[in-house]
Amino acid sequence: MTTSRFTDTHRLFLQAAISRRLMTEATALDLYSQVCNATDGMFWRHLIPRERFNQDQFTEFVTQVNEGLNSVELEFRRSQDETLGTPMMALTNTNGQKIAQVATGYSPTELEYFKHLLDAIVMADDEAYCISSTAALHEAGKLKNKENKSISITKRDAEALLDRFVADKWFIRSAAGAYSLSMRSLLELQTYLKETYGDQIQECTLCMEIITKGQRCMVAACSTRLHHHCAASYFKNMHNAVCPTCHSAWSGQVLIGVSDRTSAPPKVRRQRRRDNDDASGEGDVKEEGEDK
Repeated sequence: MTTSRFTDTHRLFLQAAISRRLMTEATALDLYSQVCNATDGMFWRHLIPRERFNQDQFTEFVTQVNEGLNSVELEFRRSQDETLGTPMMALTNTNGQKIAQVATGYSPTELEYFKHLLDAIVMADDEAYCISSTAALHEAGKLKNKENKSISITKRDAEALLDRFVADKWFIRSAAGAYSLSMRSLLELQTYLKETYGDQIQECTLCMEIITKGQRCMVAACSTRLHHHCAASYFKNMHNAVCPTCHSAWSGQVLIGVSDRTSAPPKVRRQRRRDNDDASGEGDVKEEGEDK
């Protein structure tokens, strides 16, 4: 199937989805029913009830849309909100190897700042997966162009860019002012994140999706990481919760990421890279002014 064979229903749904990019699956289903009423419904004397559009029908419709979008490197991807477990859908660029091809609409300087923020969040020490507002603004002073020359960006411009990144749903800003990855970033940049950061990118042991907010096993050597909603479902009927991998007691108190009202460290401290940097003998990357 190609985009030229899209029906009016496909086209209207896609146009509406492009303006949203990221939405709950319930919103997407409601959008689908409205689009069907605007196209197929014109042949009826009354609107088609919302209940007529079941999950199976909608899933088949999304599959058809994805088949048509394949040639233009776009795709609807499903996942669950990391904190609440709410089913989500995002219209994503499947060519996620290069940020410039995904995060369109930004200048080279703005993309460079975006990449610095992304790196600081992913590489945050102790799997915090967030940075403070202060640290985010400090990253703006480290930008360089392709010729390795420093790029000047004012604090005001950096603040405006941070607001734009949040408005465009690339980052989330918590009540405590910490910046973390949004579901859009996790879905649309998943290829880039995995290929760029390797073992620094953790996956939930149960759902196998990227995890930046959740729980981890108390045993340091254990690799088990669980989203909060995955943990709640898995341990629901257990009298004594135990790790699904090493079977040690599971407290749920050792966290990945930080809570919405917990402040991130004011300075960036990146964890040790476990791939190429190990071979070169590089250690922890620290901010200027930190203890060596």
